[in-house]
Amino acid sequence: MQKTGWLRTGFAMAGVMSLAACGHRDAVDTVGNWYHQFQGGEIAKQRPPAPGVHGTYPRVGLTPTTAVDLPSAPARQALTDRLTLQRNLSQHLAVADGPLIIAPPPPPPQPKPRPANDENGSSMSVVAPGQTPAPPAAPAPTSAPAPDKPSAPQPARQAAPASEKKPKAKSDREAKPAPAPEAALPDVTRFAPPPIKPGELPQIGDLPPTAPNFPGFAIPRDANLPDIVPPAYDLSEPHGTLIRFNQASDQMAKGQEGVINKALTGRGPHDIIFVKGFGEIASFRPSEQVLGIKLGLLRARVVAQSLILHGVPASEIRVSAGAFGRGARIDRSPF
Repeated sequence: MQKTGWLRTGFAMAGVMSLAACGHRDAVDTVGNWYHQFQGGEIAKQRPPAPGVHGTYPRVGLTPTTAVDLPSAPARQALTDRLTLQRNLSQHLAVADGPLIIAPPPPPPQPKPRPANDENGSSMSVVAPGQTPAPPAAPAPTSAPAPDKPSAPQPARQAAPASEKKPKAKSDREAKPAPAPEAALPDVTRFAPPPIKPGELPQIGDLPPTAPNFPGFAIPRDANLPDIVPPAYDLSEPHGTLIRFNQASDQMAKGQEGVINKALTGRGPHDIIFVKGFGEIASFRPSEQVLGIKLGLLRARVVAQSLILHGVPASEIRVSAGAFGRGARIDRSPF
């Protein structure tokens, strides 16, 4: 009994010590470690903790610690002017077009009253909801039968329903006009190509109609097709080294310092450097062209300041701008 008690005490102490060793882990991690140890191999090894797992949590008020690199104030103002111009244009177009007029839906059709006969032969009509029922018609006067002639009232009873049926048939014809004949639609035909057999090429469809023939002239088959007029744009790539910028901003993209150093290699002591900045305007409107030239000048100014930091005198830098293009260009020949 004493040996059994000591064994139980030893196992309990070992369990407490194992739990104390992994006090920073929850029950799920502990069970996972036991399972991995049971599997053995590389997965059973203890992994190092993640970097900074026991460090203090950073305070939100202190992040980020570095200044945010934003576009300059003139570039932000140029972008604001462009957005304002687009907003005003959309508002003017909406006012010029006017509100969209939507016709109200037609009222639902009201059910027509249908006359019906009861058991006594009197006429009854169905009244639609919201309508005032018509007053009942007065019964037709009938003469009292004579006591000495019992068979005389029979023709009168037969004549009375006949007189009531005539106006009823007339009212039915007036209430139900004859339906108009429906317009005949043309038959819909679909072109079904013939099935393609294996190993055969598909058949080509019918050619366009031939052009009219004139005596003494040979007219080609595609004479009726209009020629595509190419736009009168200058699609050639500008010369010089391209300096990339962020979209709609005068902030240079990362990694452009090496491009500027490469563009300045082989430059003489007094060689003129030409810098041309481009905007991102794809329109011929004068107001938008002005905004594009403003952005191009801001980009050219940023490149010129970078050239001055690289040792190029300000008197040897020529700056220009264009409304449409990408980034800025540096070259020793004028643009």
